Amino acid sequence: MKLTYPEEAALCLYVDRLDHMSLAVRPEFVTDAANNILRERSGQADFVIGSKWTSRFLKRHGYFKKLQKKLHAERQASEDVTRVAHYFQNLAKVVQEHGIPPDDIWNMDETGFCIGVGKDQLIVTKRKRAHYFGIPENRESATDIEAISASGACIPPFLILSGQMHMSSWYHVTGLDPDTAIRPAPSGYSNDEISLEWLQHFEKHSAKTSKSSKQLLILDGHGSHHTRQFIQYCDEHDIIPFGMPPNLTHVLQPLDVVVFQPLKHYHAKALDVMIRDGLVSITKIEFLSCIQQVRLQAFKPTTIQSAFRKTGIWPINPQIVLEVLRARQMHRTPSPTLHSGPTSSPFDTPLTLRQMNKVADRLETTLREDGGLTSELRRDLGRFIRGSLSLATELVQTKRDLGRTKMAERVRQQRRSLKNAQLQSGGVLTVAQGREMVRKRDEEEVSRARKVIEAAEVKARSMRRRCFEDAAKKARQWRASERLSRAEICDSERGTRWLKRF
Repeated sequence: MKLTYPEEAALCLYVDRLDHMSLAVRPEFVTDAANNILRERSGQADFVIGSKWTSRFLKRHGYFKKLQKKLHAERQASEDVTRVAHYFQNLAKVVQEHGIPPDDIWNMDETGFCIGVGKDQLIVTKRKRAHYFGIPENRESATDIEAISASGACIPPFLILSGQMHMSSWYHVTGLDPDTAIRPAPSGYSNDEISLEWLQHFEKHSAKTSKSSKQLLILDGHGSHHTRQFIQYCDEHDIIPFGMPPNLTHVLQPLDVVVFQPLKHYHAKALDVMIRDGLVSITKIEFLSCIQQVRLQAFKPTTIQSAFRKTGIWPINPQIVLEVLRARQMHRTPSPTLHSGPTSSPFDTPLTLRQMNKVADRLETTLREDGGLTSELRRDLGRFIRGSLSLATELVQTKRDLGRTKMAERVRQQRRSLKNAQLQSGGVLTVAQGREMVRKRDEEEVSRARKVIEAAEVKARSMRRRCFEDAAKKARQWRASERLSRAEICDSERGTRWLKRF
């Protein structure tokens, strides 16, 4: 099934209207809207467009795709001034009771990187607000878990790469901090086990700069941070886990508010440089080759200190965040009030898209059969009918709530099979440990190769010796039977002499 021209025109108006309202229109939303038009017109629930229709529609009407960030509606609804004030009261109480200095106030968070560009991050628009550069696609993901302190320090990163095995090629990358931890995971994302491994990584490095008996670790409300093992490890190592209110990390989390923005910016910039230099494939190797330099640019002490200051954590100042929340609440657009007014009789006026299509069909049939109408009037009536159908179709889409649309299922990640040695199945390795394993493996391979060569040389010498011995034996036999004359050797100093061996 496919849409008619008036229906496509209405869908374009609908997309343009949402785009100018700064609402993200994803390709799957366009597909869902087109299917809804078909169902409204036909009255059949199983009428859907073809699998290629949406991409052809976008191309046909001059739409392109652009990356866009959005603030989820549930986050907007969670900006509760009272809860935030209560959060800062508890934070100040913990800091004062334990006398925790800024060196021991830490924030941890994780951020994801797409090795390439995923389609689920694209929106449909006609406004050419940026220049686009074609890049290779690879939907593999990588997760970076970071921790920063209010004094401006940070610990080495904890990188989660999609896969199950540590590959030797990862540790051939130069420039990586030897203390960087790498953990393969089938999904490329964190879980309960990995969160505990990160906590051990954090304790190992944060203890080196600790100035007090306790460390405060501010984190979000992810379930992996509330497991029994996680809390128990914190208690055993004098770490105080301090959770933030749900859905408020975009205003309370230092990493989320300040630091991750330049991190993503510099990563995208590094990726662009590699592509412009002629790179045609983006893999984990390229990610590892640039992440260290990207972090050096993003994790500057001044940037980290600014992150804690802007989120009111250090110095503790809840008014910074509360003023932001109050300003956002004042500028929110109120919901329009529905007015009930006089309407035409539902028995006289077509109100649904299906009724409009039926009336339009009858009018077009009358226009074709009635020969008394002038060509100009016939043309104007045809344009009127098509315009009415477009407006009716657009109205159907306007009534729909895009926020209730299901998010498209994540495409199963395509893992690239790297042709290199497997070092270890699962677990965490620092770059230094991985490089040591690669070095030992290389030495073992060289040793095995040397033994093979030595064995081949011994075998070759043995074969040559047997060949010479067989030739000498045959020569002696021929000499005894006088088939071969005695061999002579010409020596410039001693003259001619007989070869005694024969």
